[in-house]
Amino acid sequence: MRSVPLLPDEIISSWLVRAALAQGCDPMVLTGEVWPKWRIWTRDADRFLDDAPLNKLTAPAGIPLSSFRAATLKSVAERVSKGPLPDRAVWPWILALGARNTKRRSGLQYCPDCLRDDRIPYYRLQWRLAWHVGCEHHHCSLLDRCPHCRAPLEPHRLHAEDGHMAVCATCRGDLRDVGAITPCSDDAMAFQDAGDEAIRHGSGQFMAHPTETDAWFAGASFLSALLRRANRSDAEALHVFLERMGVAVPELPLNPGTGVELLGTAERHLLLGALWKLMRTDLADVSKYLQESGITRQGFVSKGERMPDLFAETFAQLPDNARGPRKQAVRDPGQPRPRHEVMRMWRRLQRKLEMSQR
Repeated sequence: MRSVPLLPDEIISSWLVRAALAQGCDPMVLTGEVWPKWRIWTRDADRFLDDAPLNKLTAPAGIPLSSFRAATLKSVAERVSKGPLPDRAVWPWILALGARNTKRRSGLQYCPDCLRDDRIPYYRLQWRLAWHVGCEHHHCSLLDRCPHCRAPLEPHRLHAEDGHMAVCATCRGDLRDVGAITPCSDDAMAFQDAGDEAIRHGSGQFMAHPTETDAWFAGASFLSALLRRANRSDAEALHVFLERMGVAVPELPLNPGTGVELLGTAERHLLLGALWKLMRTDLADVSKYLQESGITRQGFVSKGERMPDLFAETFAQLPDNARGPRKQAVRDPGQPRPRHEVMRMWRRLQRKLEMSQR
């Protein structure tokens, strides 16, 4: 096997594709030889490659197991979640691929300037993190689609003759050839930097309070859900609160079941920018504006949602508008569905159609 070193911050799936291209074969051919009974590209290789399959690579590649481990998402995901990671469910703050057979819906990003600067183009591990929306070197927004055909990035579907990774597997266009680069907003980059700091140091500042990494990301998820709720709700008190905080509600997909891990880069760019305005505010100011807005406990925390401990005192001061259990209404099959149900079904159909056309 021709030697292919791991490059700085390279993710394991990127290395597998580069290793295959260096041997003059397709990525699926190489992985079929290494793991003949495992169709690795039908799953998220960056999540599911643990020690047993990785051990089959160490000797032929000449790369230690520890280096391969560091090229997977597990270590970062464990710091974000601080607990056992689910086998099939989405990992918090890790972009989901939306895999169907070997096709992808999304989940991978890139910086065209980085690929252009690379002597050997490759994908970075940080480009799979949901709080990353910009390039720290070029200060531009990351892309998650081919600039030519708008297909998602699927480097594992490249062929040997493509030669390098800066190629779209769908249209064969050069991913480095883009028009005007969109700059990343200062607020979105600030959130990204704060998330990286929390990962590196084991803690971060959440509303001016030192907070452990897992609690920092849990708090960010809670506030993200609050912003998403404001986006699809006309609740006056919630909008008054955000207005007093100086936060503009971002225009995002209305599907309430779509977590931050399934949003596109452009949508997360808007969300994280607004989120940073909330997270950098002092908790005392948040408590003040919540009370002034007249928001209730139920308006602040949705049913079944876990509230960060940091908000416990503030929550206790909000008015309680609890109601008894309501009898579940039986929908007349002849009546139209609610808008949010229709939008959820429409987006699911769009995803299926998009995959079937590639």
